[in-house]
Amino acid sequence: MHYELGDGSELKDQCRHRTVLRRLGLPSGEAGRPFYGIPTLTKDFPVEAGRPAEFGSRLAEGNRTTQDAVYWERLRNAGLVNVGRTTSSEFGVAATTETLLYGNTSNPWDPKRGVAGSSGGAAAAVAAGIVPFAQGSDGGGSIRNPASFCGLIGLKPSRGRITGSPRANAPLLGLATAFMLTRSIRDTALLLDLCNGPDAGDGYEICRPTSSYSETIQRPPKGLRIALCTDSWSGFQCDPEVVNAVRMTAGLLAALGHHVVEARPEFDYAAFLHAQKIIWAADSASGLSKIAEHMQRKLGPETVGTTVLALHRYGTTLSGAELIGALATYDDVTRQIGRFFNQYDLLLTPTSAILPEIVGTFDPARPEIDADDVFADLEPKETFTALFNGTGQPAISLPTGTSSSGIPIGSQLVARFGREDLLLAVGRQLEEGLDRNNGIWGQGFPPVFAGSMRE
Repeated sequence: MHYELGDGSELKDQCRHRTVLRRLGLPSGEAGRPFYGIPTLTKDFPVEAGRPAEFGSRLAEGNRTTQDAVYWERLRNAGLVNVGRTTSSEFGVAATTETLLYGNTSNPWDPKRGVAGSSGGAAAAVAAGIVPFAQGSDGGGSIRNPASFCGLIGLKPSRGRITGSPRANAPLLGLATAFMLTRSIRDTALLLDLCNGPDAGDGYEICRPTSSYSETIQRPPKGLRIALCTDSWSGFQCDPEVVNAVRMTAGLLAALGHHVVEARPEFDYAAFLHAQKIIWAADSASGLSKIAEHMQRKLGPETVGTTVLALHRYGTTLSGAELIGALATYDDVTRQIGRFFNQYDLLLTPTSAILPEIVGTFDPARPEIDADDVFADLEPKETFTALFNGTGQPAISLPTGTSSSGIPIGSQLVARFGREDLLLAVGRQLEEGLDRNNGIWGQGFPPVFAGSMRE
């Protein structure tokens, strides 16, 4: 399995990162930088200055990033070496990483199946052992669902924990955030320690953690109140194997001394979904038009897939009043969910309602897609995840289960706003209980791993 370096050469073995450092003109070691020389990958979005950022789209083909993301600069200062980029669904819209620009991204656990999206390439690369962790972003489940499908850890931090500087103050009107897909809670905690925090000019600043996340995971929490919900609020029926895996996770948490009860947050899902459509479409109408102008290309079926085009077209029909109304709906839902979390420390749900689907099941380039179809395609994967992009709460997908055919199943834990520490500490408890055999949390290794395929 190969991937491109910035100079166009290929790296065949991620274990030889010292060779990569020499190619990049870097010394082979330095004290005080915890990830010095460790290779990683960034998503096909604007992350590092000078790198291609094509958003998985022919519309943006040839585009390059002009500025470093501040959080990425912090990670690079900690020693990470960016050796290439990973595939994304087109403009991060579809929950499947299948694009007209780069084709399909397959799941290392079963190459006939997909990796969700939009950070699907990152998940595939980490699951296949190419790098120990990779950068992604999440505007509705785009870190968590690929992590679930590929048997990884995927944390979506609280709104404001990772600055959007120097670009958006609140990416996707506050719904999106960047972070990493990883193989261990230890790495997740340290990466968050290194890149969290505001930048000058941020519109609001989240409360800083009282201690480092790396220290927090060394203190196991006791007697937490955990709500268990396996019935999706959209009404979509979960795969029974997914439900069984999440209930097994609930049993593990109960065995650790936590108090698990079945409960679900109540809110108007139809109103929430309608608001989500408006916010995503308005953002698309603004952003894609600017990219088309920048690239001097026409926005149409020759340059973007039908999923993205349908969302953009819907966005151009909206009024300012509709957008303000959608944001007000999100405010109402956030209050309702906040009151629910007055009663519970954590919420446990499936990450995705389905197992990884066969590539092409939700073809984002099929003809005659409208905006409702776009969100119908998203529903099986984002019915449990997108809510917490709206509320801004931290949520994490953990690789706690497998299907009867050996495909990973993720469980999602959600905490109150700003409580990533609790998610990581409980994640560490589960990790210590499950990580007894090879692979991530005892899953073993996928058939496609570290550049070789096993029959």
